[in-house]
Amino acid sequence: MQTPDKYKRMSTENPQPAEPFAFTEREKLWERISDDRVRALLNDDQTTVHKVEVDNNSYGEFLFVTVSRSEEGRQQVLTLYGYGYHDYRERWYTHEWSWFRANPFPQTLEQRLTKEEAAELMRTRREEIAHYVEQNTQTARGKLFELLAELTDDDGAISEMEDLGGLWHTLTDRLE
Repeated sequence: MQTPDKYKRMSTENPQPAEPFAFTEREKLWERISDDRVRALLNDDQTTVHKVEVDNNSYGEFLFVTVSRSEEGRQQVLTLYGYGYHDYRERWYTHEWSWFRANPFPQTLEQRLTKEEAAELMRTRREEIAHYVEQNTQTARGKLFELLAELTDDDGAISEMEDLGGLWHTLTDRLE
């Protein structure tokens, strides 16, 4: 028996363009990479470091690192964030970094840091937070949020928390 053409087309995968940052499937799926991988990425000759700065996003205060790599003549820009406290997960990001694709704005691409400057800024941030990292601040509420975030994502977990309203606090208070 021969497979109908419509099923052959469904199983054929289109080739994807090369990934300039060489993320693994797991890193792409979770949009997270290890601290060791971040350091290797920054030290790679193909990587240009544009910015390293402490800033805030919806989840807390982190060290944001913006880098780029060339792909087919265009700069692919990536922003990573780590070395900070995740307010909802109630824990420090020290061994992992989250990442997202960033826009290749000319003013960002014009900024450049040497690898040594970037490494020094990262070392300084690690030293700044070292005392706090030693303290275990994650409550049952943070653990539950983290579990929910791993099943969905951080934004999805925040939405679930908001949808549950007072019930979220009732549930998590009972876990304490």
